[in-house]
Amino acid sequence: MTATLPSIAKILTNEHTIRRILMVVLALIMTHLISYQQLPFSSSYQFPLIPFSIFVIYGIFICEVNTWNYKQQSLKHQITFNAKGIWRIVQSNLVACAIIFSVLTVIQMTIFQYVMNPFRFVGLLGVCLMISTIETGVFIVLEMNRQKPGRPITLNRIAAEKKELTIVRNNEIKTFRENEVACLIQQDGCIFLFDQHGQRFTTQFESLNEVEQRLSSQFFRANRQTLVSRMAVRCIKKEVNNKLKLQVDHLNESVMVSRYKSKELKDWYKG
Repeated sequence: MTATLPSIAKILTNEHTIRRILMVVLALIMTHLISYQQLPFSSSYQFPLIPFSIFVIYGIFICEVNTWNYKQQSLKHQITFNAKGIWRIVQSNLVACAIIFSVLTVIQMTIFQYVMNPFRFVGLLGVCLMISTIETGVFIVLEMNRQKPGRPITLNRIAAEKKELTIVRNNEIKTFRENEVACLIQQDGCIFLFDQHGQRFTTQFESLNEVEQRLSSQFFRANRQTLVSRMAVRCIKKEVNNKLKLQVDHLNESVMVSRYKSKELKDWYKG
């Protein structure tokens, strides 16, 4: 029992867990004030399950896409936190929020067979945009705090800030040249690196997108889980529906490439 307490404490103090709990609490408040318009101590009160569920679904979609979009913008543009960089992040998240809200609202009206009042639509959209802006602001403040010059220098921080493919292993920093890497795979929430000798390393990267930004065109994103080096591809076999199957050094299973990326793969391998 006591061994589980640190794990529970770690989960409860995780910023993503806190954000999701706050989102549920906010959905509960918005349900009672905006949709149901009754408080729990009213005599005719019944818990508004359907409106609450709708608000939670809206919040989950908007917050998760907000987080994903923020990370992609940061990786893609290597955003510096000046006025221009901050505005790019905020603008991108607001556009994504407006699109998600509109799509979910259309789905909701189709399911429940009603037409939302335009003023209500604008009001709810404004609330969602405000939530998106606040959440984006929290992301930016946290990142700026991480980048403070007085922050202690750690091996993980050095590895994250270097442009090369650098990992932390057994309290040491190890840097790989591109010709030393056979492939990288995403599995069970971790990113693993296989070198040209078949040795596997656990990396500190959170996604293959983050790794892909650091590598040249010598590497190809075969699918969501696999990033392969041209030198490690031993065989390309055509499958049904124009799919391709790659035999990659040091991987026990073949890597499947969808028909939508087959031409891109052929052009990459030929080059």
